[in-house]
Amino acid sequence: MTTTATVALTLSCIGAGRLGSTLCRLFAEQATQPLQINQILNNHLESATRAVQFIGSGEATESIQQLVPADLWLIATPDDAIAEASRALVDAGVLRAGDIVFHCSGVLGSETLANTVSTTDSYRASVHPVHSFADPMSSLSHFAGSSCAVEGDDQACARLGDLFSAIGGNCFALQGGHKALYHAATVMACNNLVALLATSKQMLAAAGIDDQLQAKILAPLIRQTAENTINNPDPATVLTGPVSRGDSHTVAAHLEAMAGRPQWQKIYSTLGEAAVDIARQQGYASDDELEQITALLTAASKPDH
Repeated sequence: MTTTATVALTLSCIGAGRLGSTLCRLFAEQATQPLQINQILNNHLESATRAVQFIGSGEATESIQQLVPADLWLIATPDDAIAEASRALVDAGVLRAGDIVFHCSGVLGSETLANTVSTTDSYRASVHPVHSFADPMSSLSHFAGSSCAVEGDDQACARLGDLFSAIGGNCFALQGGHKALYHAATVMACNNLVALLATSKQMLAAAGIDDQLQAKILAPLIRQTAENTINNPDPATVLTGPVSRGDSHTVAAHLEAMAGRPQWQKIYSTLGEAAVDIARQQGYASDDELEQITALLTAASKPDH
């Protein structure tokens, strides 16, 4: 009986930073969807060489003219360089009909790669992993379970869905026109959450509480709140605190304590107004109490306050 070996697809990456290097290594190490890393193109050969060393395979290059054909092309440059990179890829003459070109931007859709389709009959897509690639070594162990928003040409989405699923991604389809709003939501839950918690720590420091005690105060509170929010789809079942119970005196005391810190007041007031909307659904506070709180928050958020 004669068996036919599965031919591995080839993938090359343009702009292999933390995200690109991590994904390439994960792709190369999984066995479900055989894949070979071809070339890594960065602005500098030294950077490409470091990426190849981390990935464990591939060839480092710094010239677009040195590229050779590949089945898959990952453009992992910063967002504002994706269109330029795709144009350079077309100009290099290495794209073939049926090849797949994709990027991992959270806000840009596959239409950013439109020229690759019209010029070469290749397929385009975008896949945004909802994952922080701040520490590539950590990401190798923790990427599995990350959600991945996929949109673009059907052929590309099907192939990439299989590939990202093979490294543990939970893939879901996303309409390209909604991508900016979707990405803004993930930024709110990740990047802006970091900024919010940093502000909380600054407030505690101003209250004379050192770093070690800050961690003891905030860690269990953050974990419990996150767990409650994740496990309860309705925020009205989770919200507690002065806004929830209609305690305008406490809100006023908070704002007074932040006097002279307009940025803190603005953050507190903006999020407080969102909390008022949730509190109305709860029904614990009266309309009058919530109106008093809204007036306090609105006044504190004015530029000339």
